[in-house]
Amino acid sequence: MNYREFPPGKNFRYIIDTYWFIDNLSICSESHVLPDCSMDIIFNFGSCFRSSGSSKSIINNNDIIITGMMTNFKSHFMEKNSRLFGVRFKPLGLNHFLNFGFHNIKNDIIDLSMVIPESYHKKFRNIFLLEKYNDIIEFFEGVFSDILTFHGNDTDFDVALALQNIYNSENPSVNEVYKITEISQRYLEIKFKREIGINMKEFININRFLKTKKEISLSDKNLTEIAVNNGYYDSSHMIKDFIKYTGSSPKNWK
Repeated sequence: MNYREFPPGKNFRYIIDTYWFIDNLSICSESHVLPDCSMDIIFNFGSCFRSSGSSKSIINNNDIIITGMMTNFKSHFMEKNSRLFGVRFKPLGLNHFLNFGFHNIKNDIIDLSMVIPESYHKKFRNIFLLEKYNDIIEFFEGVFSDILTFHGNDTDFDVALALQNIYNSENPSVNEVYKITEISQRYLEIKFKREIGINMKEFININRFLKTKKEISLSDKNLTEIAVNNGYYDSSHMIKDFIKYTGSSPKNWK
């Protein structure tokens, strides 16, 4: 299985995290997809693949789907000659493009056609006529740019401020985030869940898990020290999160 990533063009770096391609020319394979605080649009150029625990469990050739924010790992089963192109959006990135409650697709997959006008869906489907990575990316950015120009949405200021605080804090907490906004805790929670797809506590937990997983893979420190450095009460708490988000112990990520 061949996996490659490409950076977005400079005009989209505030919205898109990365473009990715998977080409599976070998036998059928299974892979685990972990929560990563992002949502993707995925174009299926090849054989069908299956996703566990989703209302749309079979993604067929030429399907275009949106994956909601994940709070646990999923298993994907890819057949021989599978080929996927994915657009991984930053938090609030998809909100420039779509305007609906993202909490409705948490841990789920839906067809893009369910949430965009038919005319734009038809334009996106022309991408399947292309083969080269660069041509596919260039085509996507062209259609995406047109949509943003004429139908782009403004993002929510309070949620953007909350995200900024989460990313700028070494060990952020929900209470800390509430203090920097000028709206009620309840109203911020409602807006955060709608715009991001999950509640703030879960988002902070997943973001902490991602930072911890990266440190474990790069550091020689023991697990207890890494857990404390990343805001966990103890290593047992960290282990519990790793089992939830990866299905395995943090020792397996060393």
